[in-house]
Amino acid sequence: MTDRTKIMLSALAGATGGAVAGYLWLTKDGEELRTRLPVLEDVIGRLQDLQATVHHARGIADQSWSALRDITRDTTGRA
Repeated sequence: MTDRTKIMLSALAGATGGAVAGYLWLTKDGEELRTRLPVLEDVIGRLQDLQATVHHARGIADQSWSALRDITRDTTGRA
């Protein structure tokens, strides 16, 4: 899968998630749906926790790659 495909799929997933969240929190029908499906609140909370964990892990991975590049540059004299 190319980087472009990954970016497009990520953008599509984000837009879809935003549309669903907007519907659930900004419309009367969405509010009624949330009250009828209390498990939905739990699922959404868990997905938000997962998103935060992935974001944190990505930051750590970026830092690790940066440190590895620095080490490589120091030992080889080139980037």
